Amino acid sequence: MQGPIPWIPVEQEISAPRLADPAGALRRALAQAPPPPRGPVAVPVGSRHIPGLAELVAELVTHLREAGADPVVVPAMGTHGGATAEGQARTLAGMGITPEAVGAPVVSQPEVVRLGEAAPGLPVWCDRVAVEARAVVPLHRVKPHTAFRGPLESGPTKLLAVGLGKAPGARTVHRYGPARALPAVLRFWLESGRVPFGVALVLNGRGEVARLEVLRPDGWAKREHALLEEARALLPRIPWDEFDLLVVDRIGKDVSGTGMDLHVIGMERRFPGCGARPRIRRIVALELTPASAGNANGVGYADVITRRLAERVDWPATYANCRATGFLEAARLPYVAEDDARALETALDSLDVESGEVRAVRIRDTGHLERFWVSPVLARELPPGVHRICG
Repeated sequence: MQGPIPWIPVEQEISAPRLADPAGALRRALAQAPPPPRGPVAVPVGSRHIPGLAELVAELVTHLREAGADPVVVPAMGTHGGATAEGQARTLAGMGITPEAVGAPVVSQPEVVRLGEAAPGLPVWCDRVAVEARAVVPLHRVKPHTAFRGPLESGPTKLLAVGLGKAPGARTVHRYGPARALPAVLRFWLESGRVPFGVALVLNGRGEVARLEVLRPDGWAKREHALLEEARALLPRIPWDEFDLLVVDRIGKDVSGTGMDLHVIGMERRFPGCGARPRIRRIVALELTPASAGNANGVGYADVITRRLAERVDWPATYANCRATGFLEAARLPYVAEDDARALETALDSLDVESGEVRAVRIRDTGHLERFWVSPVLARELPPGVHRICG
């Protein structure tokens, strides 16, 4: 998309440590893991796209089977996948998580069971298949959450508390307050003796696996918190605190729980007045990723979208997600423009800034910030570590 802004490609230096062979690293780490019980063991898998996820799940399945367990994969994604068994099965399949790929049954069903209370007023809900298993071994990436700060945010603990709890678990945790709920639910699970270990991944600024670690019951919370801080330090950002316009080529649940990572587009979009940077006057979103399966949670944080994005929204799925989190504004419908060019023109008109003077950035999505495009004004004031791409 060119339009009235002559986009200039740039590249920024991103700290990106990476594991050359994540599956091999997991195999070595699992050799030191506590033994699982014999019999059925549930392996909950979330909806976030992780490079080589199917291979990692297959490695975990192989380890569990060799240890005498009978692994079964279950979706653990709260209200994602339209909050239906069929939708969540499709979400896993779209990430390559199939029985053939991972070497274990993949069982998606709608029923949850109330296990007890992690704290007064905080019931713990769990997928029926996982309840009937002798143990649960979660595998998930650790990442700062887009809605709260706490000792535990997105990670294996959230998979246990929200993912396995489906819609009731998601509603309960968000209404109780995730920062307080997650540590309490983790204690509940660990004290039950039904979680022998978990697997935590940290992704770098390019979305590659930078670190993985087996979490043991003793010291789990401390280690997951340390990995959260490591993940926070690796988060890529747009290198300007204030600018006029951000164009996002695609938003989606496979990119961020809010379609666009609020750490990138600015927490002011969700919490007005919080003072967080960056501050972006207008955001234009052009596409919804196919992997989102119509769930456009976070679309309300854009100011202008295209008609083709709007027509791909599954509103019941989007509303189910937003109701569970309590952030209803994330489902608001922005101004709908007929196409990319009109979307950009609409945003520029609302800014009352000449296209030659606009401070604008265009990105593929908020998960890919190594290479992006800028307007000529920003190209003249590139910060250290950001360079024009020649040729």
